[in-house]
Amino acid sequence: MDSEQHEVHIRSEPVARERALIDLLTRAESAILSGVALILISLAVIAFLATVAQVAQPLLSPARDYETGVTNGISAAFLVLILAELLHTTLSRGPVSRQLQEFLVIGVTVGVRHSLEVAAGKGDATRLALDLAVNAAAVLILVAALWLVRQQLRADRREARRDEAFESGKQRDTAS
Repeated sequence: MDSEQHEVHIRSEPVARERALIDLLTRAESAILSGVALILISLAVIAFLATVAQVAQPLLSPARDYETGVTNGISAAFLVLILAELLHTTLSRGPVSRQLQEFLVIGVTVGVRHSLEVAAGKGDATRLALDLAVNAAAVLILVAALWLVRQQLRADRREARRDEAFESGKQRDTAS
């Protein structure tokens, strides 16, 4: 038997009905992402305004509680940063590998924010230490995953450059 008989043939262009369905789904996806983006923008603006209020209140009060102002400001600023990163990731239409990196960065940011909240909190020292250790391990795993993804992307790029160099060398040899 000829090997061509066993190959799967894929249509290069969808028929009109399929194209209409694809267009409809693309519009629906765009509408959903736009709605999510508007919600994230609203939440980020609200969080930013709340951050300003949380920082200003202790600093402008007669008691001038700098510790509370700074602690609240850092925590709230991380929340605004997380919302901004989510918005950016939601709106980006890049390859999955880039979106994966962005979500890992968001996870690291959330882990760091939680660690800062735990460290600033009061309570049983053993429970706080355990919570910080678990959180640190989670952040370390996320950072390791991010490093692995980036290493794989670098290896893929190196391989693609090698393939391009090989192909261009092959073309020069056939042209000679």
